[in-house]
Amino acid sequence: MSQQSEANAQILGLFRFGLTIGLMLLLMWGIASQYQSQRRQAQSAAMSALASRFAEQAAQLHGLWLSQNRPPSLYAQLSAAGLDEGGGLQMQAAPGVSYVMNRQGWPIGVVGQAEADGCGQLWRTLLTMAPNIDGVEVQVAPLRLAPGCEFRLETERFQYRFPDGRVTVVEGE
Repeated sequence: MSQQSEANAQILGLFRFGLTIGLMLLLMWGIASQYQSQRRQAQSAAMSALASRFAEQAAQLHGLWLSQNRPPSLYAQLSAAGLDEGGGLQMQAAPGVSYVMNRQGWPIGVVGQAEADGCGQLWRTLLTMAPNIDGVEVQVAPLRLAPGCEFRLETERFQYRFPDGRVTVVEGE
C-alpha cells in the first residue's frame, strides 16, 4: 500500500471517528434537553397540584373556624394523601396541629412556632410534607406587598393571601 493510500485511510478513519463523536454529542444534547423539558412540566404540574391541596386544606380550616365560633386558634387533624402497600392512593389522618387564625378565619401560622417561619410551618402542616420536591428545595417567603406567603420552586410558584385565603398559581417566568 502506498503512503498516499495509508494517509487517505487515516484521514477517513479520523473523519468517521469525528462524525461518530459529533452524532453521539448531538444525541446526548437531545436527550438532555428533552429531560429538562419534561422535568419543568412535572414541576409545574406538582406545584399546581400542591397549590390546589393547600387551598383545599386552608378552606377546610376556615370552615372549622366558622363552625367553632371563630376562635383565635384552632386545633385540627386534617387528612393527608399517601400510598398504601400496593401503591394505591389512600387518605391518612395527619397529626393534629393548633393553627393561629386571623380575624377573617384563615390560618396564618402554627401555635408555638416562630412567627418568622409561619409560612414554612403552614406548608409543612397543610401539605404534610417538607418543602422539597424531587430533591429541589421549595423557597418559602412572606409576600412583599400583602400579608401572606409565596412558595417558589425554580420558576413555578403559588401565593397564599392571609386576608381572604386566596391561593393563586403564578405562571412560570
